[in-house]
Amino acid sequence: MIVNFGCGASPGPSGSDYVNVDGSLTILLAKLPLPAAVFGSRADFVRVIRASRIQYGTARHIHFAENSIDGFYASHVLEHLSKRDCEELLSRVLLWLKPSGVLRIVLPDLKRAATAYASGKSDASQFVSSTYLAADGKRAWEILFGHSMHRWMYDAESFSALLATLGFRETKVCSLHQGRLEALSALDVPSREAESFYIEAIK
Repeated sequence: MIVNFGCGASPGPSGSDYVNVDGSLTILLAKLPLPAAVFGSRADFVRVIRASRIQYGTARHIHFAENSIDGFYASHVLEHLSKRDCEELLSRVLLWLKPSGVLRIVLPDLKRAATAYASGKSDASQFVSSTYLAADGKRAWEILFGHSMHRWMYDAESFSALLATLGFRETKVCSLHQGRLEALSALDVPSREAESFYIEAIK
């Protein structure tokens, strides 16, 4: 069983092998017996939710039995959590994974963005915007209920160290569609490659 956490509009194949989970409130609204077109700009997402049976779940409120899943995947999700919430979720993931189960995480690369800024390839405004750490211009409801803000940022080295601290083994940096378990690496979204680092570890 593969858990695709924070899948958004890019879920894994629907079926018994994948559990697609997302914390968007649209997941709950999609359960209403209304045509997708009623949801306007979210209509396509609602269709994906229904077709792939995406389940609603947040970092604090998803649960699986210990030693029950083969892989856990999260792409451009964990940066939206506080560092503490991220650590707590990963600690639980370690319990959920079967022995030698695989964790695959894709995150925006802070070092890449900082290097571009330091080398003059981006200016200060572009750098700050790329981190999504600044709330300037955001409406209050977007900050409180949206998922557009980043809470914490990582690079491959800092995230590898975090995983080791939590008890994961054999952490390694990977690349797009390359990793230990094809069912996980197949979930990578190519359009994210230029801004991301890919990292795996095992239980």
